Amino acid sequence: MKTPRVEDLTLREKIGQTLIFNHSNLGKLENPKEYFKNNTIGSDWVCVQSKQNYKVIETELGNPDLEGRRDDMYINFINYANKYLSIPSMPAIDAAQGIPKEKFEGHAGLPTAAGLGATRDPELAYRYAKCLGDDLYATGFRWIWSPVADNAGHYSDLRHLSSDTEMNCKMLKAFIRGMQEAGVATGAKHFPGADPYEYRDSHFCTASYAQSYEHWESTQGREFMACIEAGVDSIMVGHKTFKAVDDTRVNGALLPCTLSYKVVTELIKGKLGFDGVVITDAITMKALTAIYPYEKLYVECLRAGIDMILGPLDLDYIDIVERAVLSGDLPEERIDDACRRVLKMKEKYGIFTEGEIPHPTPERRKEIEDSIHALGEEIVAKGLTLTANRTNMVPISRDKIKKVKIIYIGYSKTVDDELRNYMVSEFEKHGATADYQTGLAWADLPTLNDYDLVVYATYIGFHAPAGGPYFFGEECQQIRMTMLEAVDKSVGVSFGSTDIFFNYFTAAPTFVNCYSYTKEAIEGFVKGLYGDITFTDYSPYPLNPIKRTNDVYD
Repeated sequence: MKTPRVEDLTLREKIGQTLIFNHSNLGKLENPKEYFKNNTIGSDWVCVQSKQNYKVIETELGNPDLEGRRDDMYINFINYANKYLSIPSMPAIDAAQGIPKEKFEGHAGLPTAAGLGATRDPELAYRYAKCLGDDLYATGFRWIWSPVADNAGHYSDLRHLSSDTEMNCKMLKAFIRGMQEAGVATGAKHFPGADPYEYRDSHFCTASYAQSYEHWESTQGREFMACIEAGVDSIMVGHKTFKAVDDTRVNGALLPCTLSYKVVTELIKGKLGFDGVVITDAITMKALTAIYPYEKLYVECLRAGIDMILGPLDLDYIDIVERAVLSGDLPEERIDDACRRVLKMKEKYGIFTEGEIPHPTPERRKEIEDSIHALGEEIVAKGLTLTANRTNMVPISRDKIKKVKIIYIGYSKTVDDELRNYMVSEFEKHGATADYQTGLAWADLPTLNDYDLVVYATYIGFHAPAGGPYFFGEECQQIRMTMLEAVDKSVGVSFGSTDIFFNYFTAAPTFVNCYSYTKEAIEGFVKGLYGDITFTDYSPYPLNPIKRTNDVYD
């Protein structure tokens, strides 16, 4: 089809382009055909849904038992919906380090942004994005909300590349180039970025960017400008407040950036000159819902200059916004501007000329998977950080290490399984037997002296568990037991948060930050212990998050 002209569209069609459909709502539709005929969604956001979410559509397509892969069902859904939508949607995903297994099984994962940042290599950032983009494109996605342009603050988030503004700018530009060459639109987030002292999470409460505008302009602002200069297609606005730009209050509370005309329209679109699509972060977060109820929230975000709303739970979103426009509460010109921006992005990525999205062949899937694994090995070989080696244990001697105890402390069953699979076998490849256990008890301590090496493998990740990057409860009690026996033979390692070292393991004579729990990162850790690869001494984040230095003992 030809690229639609805004002036030829109905009001509902224009409003529909501002809607990023919450994929979890698909399972609520008894008649998806009629819904998509009457609600022309601009995009679709896949979060975490089971095959059951596709039940109505797959039944209509002759697969009532939901046999096959979820990503094939997703492609079926996009092709199905586009038959009834008057304007094709732009399939989107939040998959910064590969397509998550909990969303679609069968895809290989890449290291985290922190693991990439530890390499300090823009060329690897380009190849990382190109490799990930190839997988996204083959799975039907044409838009990713990445790269994360937040500059790592006092509290590490593995989605951040590093605390180095200059290096981040180079890597962000390279990432955008690689992703776009794969045919996938990019989305820099979460504007205005991370405050270096903020630890609160907008999912649960109001967070802030409390620094001066001048500080922002020299750090976070530079990174978002680098993205704009690189031609980033969209910017996701986070729900932090930014008092230096907008000190407006609603019922005594500062206005989040998502609702701020001064931030969205005057700063992003005006001063920074961004002419792409501006979207919200997930609209259901507490930082927004604490300000307005949903119906008012949608309208106020659009009024502020937001072009697309991410994930409304209301199936009647278009009706709600239509009433606001028809009543005169929201100018139709604002909808026209948003619609024009969305159509321009869709045109750039061939949405109007593509036709049905093909299913990738098994051969293509394997080619992509092999490429991801190969790149993952390169990144790991250059970006695992030896944060402590006070007794010069590393590299360890293959001849002296014959019996290894691996103890996992963390909240993720997935990480537990990956460690059990890959770390044990990698030690065996190096001639050692490895006993693996989940958790630690007081009765275990005396037995640790029977081993030549004790590995404390830990993991806290983004929303794993939800909340701050800390151990609590039973896991916190287990942490108390570490380094009480066989200290001279013990190694700590984090496959997640870098703050684990500072918060819990400064007593460890040897510690490694691996940043990711991919197969390559787990195997790379063992290889690094033996000296098969060389650990770096560079940390993308300050190891001491309080003093912003790498001295954790000061």
